Amino acid sequence: MHIITKTTLLTSLTCALSATASDSIDDLLNMSLTSLADTKVTSATRTSQSLADTPAAVYVITAKEINRSGARSVADALALAPGLHVAKFSNYDWGITARGSNKALSNNLLVMVDGRSVFNPMFSGVDWDLIPVSIDNIEQIEIILGPVGTTWGGNAVNGVINIITLEAENALEAQLTVKTGNWGYTEYQMRHAAQVSDYAYVSGYFEFVEHPPWTSDQEIVQAIDHFTVYTERFGGRYDYQNLAHTLNVQAGGIRSREDYLWANYLPDAYFPNTPGFIEYDTEMTMEEYFIGAHHVYDIYNDNTLESDVWLTYSSNDGTDRDAAYFRFDLDSRWNNNDLWNTKFTIGGNIRLIDEELATYSEYDILTMPYLRINDDSRFLNESYGIYANWNIPLSDSTNLTLGHRWQYNNISDEIDAQPQIRLSQQLTDNQNLWFGWGKAVVTPSRLERDTNLRTNTVYDCNVPLQYQSPWCGVGTGQQDDVYIVTGQLGNDKLKTETVETYELGYRFWHDDKLHISLSSYYSIHENVRNYLYTGIYGDWESYPETLFVMQGSFITDDIWTETYGGEISAKWQPLEQLQINTNYSYKRIIGHCNTNLCSNDDKRKIENEPNHFVNAQIMWDINKQWWANATLQYVGKSELHRDYQPNDGYDHTWPEVVNLDLALSWKYNKYAPRITATVEGIGADQETEFAEIKGSFQNGTQYWVTVEWAVAQDI
Repeated sequence: MHIITKTTLLTSLTCALSATASDSIDDLLNMSLTSLADTKVTSATRTSQSLADTPAAVYVITAKEINRSGARSVADALALAPGLHVAKFSNYDWGITARGSNKALSNNLLVMVDGRSVFNPMFSGVDWDLIPVSIDNIEQIEIILGPVGTTWGGNAVNGVINIITLEAENALEAQLTVKTGNWGYTEYQMRHAAQVSDYAYVSGYFEFVEHPPWTSDQEIVQAIDHFTVYTERFGGRYDYQNLAHTLNVQAGGIRSREDYLWANYLPDAYFPNTPGFIEYDTEMTMEEYFIGAHHVYDIYNDNTLESDVWLTYSSNDGTDRDAAYFRFDLDSRWNNNDLWNTKFTIGGNIRLIDEELATYSEYDILTMPYLRINDDSRFLNESYGIYANWNIPLSDSTNLTLGHRWQYNNISDEIDAQPQIRLSQQLTDNQNLWFGWGKAVVTPSRLERDTNLRTNTVYDCNVPLQYQSPWCGVGTGQQDDVYIVTGQLGNDKLKTETVETYELGYRFWHDDKLHISLSSYYSIHENVRNYLYTGIYGDWESYPETLFVMQGSFITDDIWTETYGGEISAKWQPLEQLQINTNYSYKRIIGHCNTNLCSNDDKRKIENEPNHFVNAQIMWDINKQWWANATLQYVGKSELHRDYQPNDGYDHTWPEVVNLDLALSWKYNKYAPRITATVEGIGADQETEFAEIKGSFQNGTQYWVTVEWAVAQDI
């Protein structure tokens, strides 16, 4: 009743906003499957080229596919692509990987918005819930699987995701969107765009989202099921094009505030006659703000000089990553499109990050449940690189690309090489075969090198026996408290992670009706991070009332892996009103150890990953008023190693995941708002998508209604 009442009021409001609203938004989103030859991508080579000519495993998610799927975040939209393992941890947190292990602090994917990298410098990975872009402001998402480090630098080891936003000229003149659903979900969006001169356009948006951290019936969250996450996003851009100059200026940001249950642990030895711990509610805040520009100067004969400059500020007050960063990125390159009938690009980049990690008092160190400690809170992270790509037509149907990048980072104090070779062979007018080899590196971070994650836990032994910790019976057996300190220790001797990949692919297309892509790969991942257990130390003599238990592990790089697999994807439009997108991916990881420090348990944790992934989307334009969409995601259950023994200590498999999302949309006429009903997670209610040992939350079925009113620019 609450949702129906809200929707009725909002529908009435949006209908009354204007009598001149057009259905131009439908013209933008209801286009047929674009011909492969006309689909342009920029992320693989940093120059615009057709998808058919790109010698890499490239997949494009269009604005229409995102809109129809009902995706409310970039992470949700990425489930449409092959080669990616998208797993939901909670209602606002995901684990996403390409051709590798899916782990909480994964950093083998480079994610960008219009070429600006979005990553947390703490661990060089992505906070998927903090990507500062509106889902309705996306023109397309380009996914490049495999190493593209030569072109883009660090973290482009297993793939690159480049989120391309709408140019101001193509953005809607006015749009108001309201979404409301179960589990306390509400979202408001406003956007505007206009032409400001003969050569310039501007656009901007603001959105606010409120939702719970979980959609779970688990007992662990029942006492705090009133907790909420509040997220605000905003952005604006200015586009100018005149004669030889093209300029794009952007600014925006995101702030997310989360209700959080916190506690202070008070061991009896330090705090006699006090409770073992004190609980209270608090709030965590994560934010990022940016401003920057992209400039292209056409020199002559299609030769161009391009430059990108970005300033980014980000902070997070969660105690496992409590830090603030001010980042400067500059990248310039010269494209010579007629060098002896070849194309040559040479460029360089500078990245400076002023890092300030939090410091803690002795009281904080003793009492906080967990916190990250470092010896030097202030650090200037410096990275410098030069790179070149040379595209050589060997014949009318054969193209060779040679590339290399040299990148220096002062965290590792090393210069890393990232070469690539790619070959494309056109078999017929509608068939293409390609081969690729490349090597890329993971950007070093301070988290793994010079920080320690300390976890404190206090167990009260003055409780009935059935509620006591097993540690209460250790030593004298008369402790009031057990104080357990666990540490994950950094290692400044780590070698840089590298991934070397061989790829082979094939494409077939038929006009604007069918596009099929196949790719296979074999990768070697060196210096994989692993935690080496250092043992347990118990002390019950220094403080008879409190048993101290110290246990820890430090990060090592003694594991390397082999990964092989492949992807097949198809986009098919059998009828003008019907489009079907399907894809299947296979991935197999084999772990190895360089030293005798690894156990079978260590290697099998890495190998224990799902192998089979299926995604499908059906988009049906029923008539001018109605459209329907169905999206299916399947992830196969992982399997334990064939030599697994019960005493190996690792028996937590990843579960089978089957998610079905449905959407139905209606627009009465061009003056009326569009109303869309969406259901997410049919058949997967209260299921988890991570292995049990990861401690993820259950995900419940969600449904919501979207009311959208829009006016296109009169261009």
